[in-house]
Amino acid sequence: MADAGMNRVISLLTVCRRSGNLLLGFDAVTEAAKLGKVQCILLAADTAPRTEKEVRFQCGEIPVRKLSETMEAMQRFFRKRTAVFGVCGQGFADRLLMLLDMQ
Repeated sequence: MADAGMNRVISLLTVCRRSGNLLLGFDAVTEAAKLGKVQCILLAADTAPRTEKEVRFQCGEIPVRKLSETMEAMQRFFRKRTAVFGVCGQGFADRLLMLLDMQ
């Protein structure tokens, strides 16, 4: 179960999704990252090591953080089982990075 800090992250991610600033899935995130549209990337706790390595390689200098929630837990909020989340809005990215770095 998510703690208070993770609840804030999930709440912010849902707002981000409603505003159209959240991408779900490896392909969507890496393509948008190549075009310079992604400000940060979040990975589910149970992301495969190979997937994490490929995301970091494909996305260069974009900040990547690992969440404390699994893909299954995140699926409850976003209705899609995915390991990779891309945040497109700079304000959302800054706030999420701050929240995740405090944990």
